[in-house]
Amino acid sequence: MKKIKQNDKLIRFFGLRVKMLLLFTIVFSGVFAVAYYWFYQFATETALRRIKEDLLDTMQAAAEGVNGTELLALSKTKKPRPEGYRDVTDSRYWEHVQWLATVEKIEPRAYVYTYVKGPKPNSIVFVGSGSAANTSRNFQGAKFLEYYEPKTQIYQGLSQLTLRDKPYQDTWGSWITGYRPLKNEAGKAIAAIGVDFQADYVYEVQEGVRSRILVAFSITYGTLFVLVLLVSEVITKPIANFTKAAEQIGEGNYEQDFSAFIQRRFSDEIGTLASVFDLMVEKVSKREEKLKEQVKVLKIEIDQVKRQKQVNDIVESDFFQELQVKARELRKRNRNKKQ
Repeated sequence: MKKIKQNDKLIRFFGLRVKMLLLFTIVFSGVFAVAYYWFYQFATETALRRIKEDLLDTMQAAAEGVNGTELLALSKTKKPRPEGYRDVTDSRYWEHVQWLATVEKIEPRAYVYTYVKGPKPNSIVFVGSGSAANTSRNFQGAKFLEYYEPKTQIYQGLSQLTLRDKPYQDTWGSWITGYRPLKNEAGKAIAAIGVDFQADYVYEVQEGVRSRILVAFSITYGTLFVLVLLVSEVITKPIANFTKAAEQIGEGNYEQDFSAFIQRRFSDEIGTLASVFDLMVEKVSKREEKLKEQVKVLKIEIDQVKRQKQVNDIVESDFFQELQVKARELRKRNRNKKQ
């Protein structure tokens, strides 16, 4: 940017090249922001959809191996809740949790558990957890007959399929969760199965998108910036040269060569403008030469008029008149003397 004086005012001058680069930066940044947002959302939604489908499939498979009536009967045992998994002696419990552990081994991202309605409104009692039999995990799930007053949609899962499909985080990681009712032979919902499904994959996808998009943006932006720089040079250089030629013409130097602009392999607007400008300069030059000749003639005529006026002023002056009278008298005397 530079400042130039125009009509006694200082104005800021931005070259076409600078304007093109600024325009490119603004447009490309806007396009990139929109593309990044769209791709980020698309990748996140795709990852979530895939995890959700896996969650539903896992929950469906786990539910098929659980008998709701037997689970309800197991939950009604009168034995007090043991302190640890190994303190449970009921074979029905171990058969049940072994199935849940099998599901977890098939799908390592899943943590499966079952529960029934609790003694208080909106409360539940856990029955089985895959962690009881899945010794490969260093994770303590719900204990047998553990009482719980939920703060989430887990209670709603006793009556209908419920999904907590927005990833959330706790002490053990990132999750999405699903709950599905378990029915008896009469089709009545009497218990439920829950699956906590690891959602770290979503964050991995988001982080991957951020890192890859940043690299792609840097490479693409740098490449396009160089291309715009080169293209702007090609476009603005003839205009800059044309401007210099126009400035010389403005100073009265009409001997400018426009052939470099006109004789190009592929004609364009600059070549057309140069042709018109060249013709205009030629006409202006001829008119100026003609005007100069007319000025010379007019100057001569004006000088003659001035001289004539000066002569008339002298002739018509009193002093000149007196001189004429004296000259006549002098000539008359001279003639008389000769006679």
